Amino acid sequence: MNDNQLRCWLVQAGFHVSEPIETDINRPLANSTTPLMYASQTGDLDVIKSLLKRGADTASLNADRNGALWFACFSDSEECVSTLIKAGAPLNTQNVNGATALIYCASASKAPLVKLLLEAGANTELMTHDDFTALELAADLECLRLLKDARNTEYA
Repeated sequence: MNDNQLRCWLVQAGFHVSEPIETDINRPLANSTTPLMYASQTGDLDVIKSLLKRGADTASLNADRNGALWFACFSDSEECVSTLIKAGAPLNTQNVNGATALIYCASASKAPLVKLLLEAGANTELMTHDDFTALELAADLECLRLLKDARNTEYA
């Protein structure tokens, strides 16, 4: 994606754009949503790659303490999640409810994403503010099995 295409995307999404484009790559909208978070939420892999190439911050969090990785999980895009993990997105950030991307994916029956996060080293022991782990919130059998296997491997 070239600068003009990215500039158009940013403007259409409601982000401020100036010269050079890298100046605004991490400038947030309301709720502290950055362009990378927005692209992740919509599952737009081309934009994500373009933003990362230009220095987008994978560790930024919005007002709810959700980051680009969490939003990529929300969009249910394995490619976006994998790209963000490879780019160094933090795996274990906890949002205002204490949920991590792993906890969210387990509770939403997103087994392929649970597998990706576990393979990347996501912490299975973190808890929500209500004291629930991803294993305890697993919403389907496949997520439950993945998390139990990961836990058994950790303690082996």
